[in-house]
Order: sequence, then structure tokens, then C-alpha cells
Amino acid sequence: MIASTGILLMAAGLSSRYRQLSGQHKLQTAPADGNPLSLLERNLYLATAVAGRQVNVVLRPEDGELIALARRYHCAVTLLASRGLGSSIAAGVANRSWWTGWLVMLADMPWLQQNTVMRVFQALQFADTVRPMWQNQPGHPVGFDRTLRHSLLALKGDEGAHTILARHPPLLIDVSDPGCVRDIDVPADWQQSQ
Repeated sequence: MIASTGILLMAAGLSSRYRQLSGQHKLQTAPADGNPLSLLERNLYLATAVAGRQVNVVLRPEDGELIALARRYHCAVTLLASRGLGSSIAAGVANRSWWTGWLVMLADMPWLQQNTVMRVFQALQFADTVRPMWQNQPGHPVGFDRTLRHSLLALKGDEGAHTILARHPPLLIDVSDPGCVRDIDVPADWQQSQ
């Protein structure tokens, strides 16, 4: 296998708050905002536009429609009854442990711009961690070099990668992309200015 950097698309959340209010999984939502793609498909399109087939989507085993969609985009799929972001990252890295770097991208960010993802992807050649910043707010995706593989594999539960970033402060890239800090938790979030 050829070693390279890829994108881990985090999509194994329960979407419980969104489901409670709408009865639908947020990643299957296609709101009337002029874009016909569902939330997950927008991010699959973005991730594959940047990384080609070097995309690994972490999903729950029961989310059959989302799994089928990821496979239509020729993405690798890691199935996990996730207990949180930390567990999802560790499983995604384990499934693609030969990669030389991982961009952790959240699947619930509909306004993230391709240029932001590309800049993080490219900057990972020069730092062990990389993160975009919009108006002094840290955003996503966050890039991790292969030197942090063991630390990523040790993540558990919902801790995310905050402890790793505290030990390895990221190279911060200023971007003009509010989409790197805006996600969808509840249906009302679609009303955010883009």
C-alpha cells in the first residue's frame, strides 16, 4: 500500500438532539438551501475532491443508508458503535494506520470550504498538527502527522484530540471561512448565516 495522508470523516454520532427535534438523522438531512445534497453527501463530495480515494468514513453499524452512501463515493468505511469522538478517531486511524497523516473532518459541517481543507492538507507536510482559524476561533479539519499515530490510537470515549493538541500545539492557518467553525446540532442551526 502506498503511504499518504488521508481524511477521516467523523460520522458515527447518534444525532440524538437533532432526531429528538426532527425525527431524522442530521446527516441524512437535505435542507432547502439550494444544495440538493444531504449533509453527509456534501462532506463526502468535499473530502473526495481533496483526497480522492484516501477517505475513511467512521460510521455506526446500524446506519445502513449512510454506509451505502459512503461506499458510492468509493470511501473506506470503519464501523463502530462509537462512545464519542475520541473512540471514533482511534478506530479510523487503526483502520488506516499506514497513512502518513490524518485530517480529522467532522461530517456535520455543511459550509466548510474546499480551500480550507486543502490548505490544512498541504500544511501537514510542515507540522505535526495543523488547524484552521477563523476570526481567532479554532476550526476543523484538524491535521495530524504520522508521528502522533500512537497518541491518536490511544484516544477513548468523548475526549477528542484536545490532549494531543495541548502537547503538540498546531500550526494555525488563518482562513476566511466561517464554515470551519459552524456545525449542525439541531434543525435551527441551518438558519446560521453562511
